[in-house]
Amino acid sequence: MFLFKNWKRKLTTNHFIKSLSVLMAGTALSNVILAVTTPLMTRLYTPEEFGNLSVFLSILFSVSVIASLLYDSAIPLPEKDIDAFHLFILSSLIVIGMSIVILIVVVFLPVTAFFDVPVLGKHIWLLSLSLLGIGLFHILNAWALRKEDYQSISKAKLIMNGSQISAQIMLGFSQLGLIGLLIGEVMGRIAGTLGYLKLLKKDEVPLKQLNMKELKKVTKRYKSFPLISSWSALLNSLGNQLPTFFLAAHFDPKTAGWFFLAQKILTVPEGLLGFSAQQVYLSQSAQQARASPERFMSFFWDTIKKMFVMGIIVIGMIAFIAPYAVKIVFGQQWSEAGDFLQILSILYLMKIIVNPLSANFYVTEALKYQVISEIIRFLLICLSIFLSAYYFESPEASLTCISLMSSLGYLVNGLFSWYVIKKCFVKTQIGFKSN
Repeated sequence: MFLFKNWKRKLTTNHFIKSLSVLMAGTALSNVILAVTTPLMTRLYTPEEFGNLSVFLSILFSVSVIASLLYDSAIPLPEKDIDAFHLFILSSLIVIGMSIVILIVVVFLPVTAFFDVPVLGKHIWLLSLSLLGIGLFHILNAWALRKEDYQSISKAKLIMNGSQISAQIMLGFSQLGLIGLLIGEVMGRIAGTLGYLKLLKKDEVPLKQLNMKELKKVTKRYKSFPLISSWSALLNSLGNQLPTFFLAAHFDPKTAGWFFLAQKILTVPEGLLGFSAQQVYLSQSAQQARASPERFMSFFWDTIKKMFVMGIIVIGMIAFIAPYAVKIVFGQQWSEAGDFLQILSILYLMKIIVNPLSANFYVTEALKYQVISEIIRFLLICLSIFLSAYYFESPEASLTCISLMSSLGYLVNGLFSWYVIKKCFVKTQIGFKSN
């Protein structure tokens, strides 16, 4: 009994756990809505329609990571709020400009033909609106992280997901097919951004202090983010989206639809644990690094232990029941998604453990090591797709190869995350001795 009380006291007083629990509460509510509505969605839309949506989202996510040229990732880092505010403005201007560029590109270039999804052709212009919404959402999210306003982060995510699902269900009943899924996606992104603006208006924004000199200063000070880190982010996103493009083109949109549902289910624990932890880790690791390298290193290993224990329990349970539950909950036409889910479980466990640690590259500004690790991971994924295309005939065998090689890539990323802390620790010790 004493041990239980002692364990409970440690959990309730641990700042990381408390912050994580706030984000997890909002994410959990979003995921409850997702879990309740997905069985209905799989009956309103076909695997082929979900497959085409997955290609649309893969293009969106590939581009969205560089929508602000990664300047939004720097917002939590400056000591002064005025510097962070100018990064906020700079990021917003870049996102708006990038959305206009993407609109021009998708209208005048045959993007959908390249991915062998011609049915998306007349709707692809919606990509620019989704990009604008998701780009501004990420910027506002970074500002809220700086302020450690975890309640606003949870509420905004709930608004975005709730609006998106509600719109897609209503349009599904109207039997609009693919266009219903796409319009719902856009409406959710825009609603999330507007919700964030409403939630953050209580925070004083120093508009009167905005000037071009400061804007140029932060552009130059954090130039390594667009010049170096943006490439690693792009490689990371492309690596994540390549399996969708491969399955849709090499097999068919239905296979991509099964893959999409498996990912959608596994995204629930990843969002609940991995993404929430990533937000908290990014916010608190900067503080730990400013305090001392020892505290930063301790925080790093403590986070790994927590994420491993929570991840293996949750992912293990889902993988065990998936083949039986998917047929019952989503319908017989989605049964293959259960097999896909089991195959992907090891990959999502690695993502839950490793993804939060990517903040180490930003905090230590060791962005070249992030690029190296992402290049290695990207090459491993490309190798897995090459092997799948030429040596494996079934989607299951191909996906197993992709899952294992991708997991290895995340392990490499985690090792580099540890290395940059160790390097920072050694550098600090040398500087201390020289003084």
